[in-house]
Amino acid sequence: MPPIRRCHACGDHFRPSPDRRHGRIRCRHTANPDVTLPDLQFVCADCRETVVDLTRHWEQRDAIDDTCSFCDSTATDTGRVDLTSLVDDRVVSQGRYHLCRECEQVFETFLEDLHVSVDLPDPWTHTPASNGAVFDREGDLRVETTPLTAEEPRLRFLVEESIVAEAVPVGPPRARAREFVAAFESFYPTDPQSLADDVIEGNPDLRAVRSRGRA
Repeated sequence: MPPIRRCHACGDHFRPSPDRRHGRIRCRHTANPDVTLPDLQFVCADCRETVVDLTRHWEQRDAIDDTCSFCDSTATDTGRVDLTSLVDDRVVSQGRYHLCRECEQVFETFLEDLHVSVDLPDPWTHTPASNGAVFDREGDLRVETTPLTAEEPRLRFLVEESIVAEAVPVGPPRARAREFVAAFESFYPTDPQSLADDVIEGNPDLRAVRSRGRA
């Protein structure tokens, strides 16, 4: 019987199945000494789909290639990450990728942000994605983040599809997005605009992009 694995992304435990693919992430070495990528970890079938969504356009490189698989730029030093798809612990596909220092950091942040075990209030759902995460409250409120590859990450607070506040975060955008969720559920204001402004003003890790009129 296949061993029970722990998903590096969501933290759930799963047993490899002949009916679904799961993934394996193996970092051979890094170019950026400040980056921590998994030496050997597994991701469950659901989280594998999200990782594939980010990496489907990466270019495989040979052992001596100095071009980044992610951003396609030339680098003096690259790290190497192997991504493998498995069915019932049998390898069905594998890719070798070389990442520059900056893209290693992007991938590290992506894996950190994939972790969805943080408790959210019942009305909220969290959808992680490489093109920007979404926190949604039963259709009327939403917090969005820009993609991890954005030149300047943004975080947006929306009420009924209208942006009422926008900020530039310091650190992982999704970590800052959770602060909007927590603040709203703590105070449940009649004026979401004021709450959003107060969250941005009171947080040293958020910088307002521009002021907006009240909805």
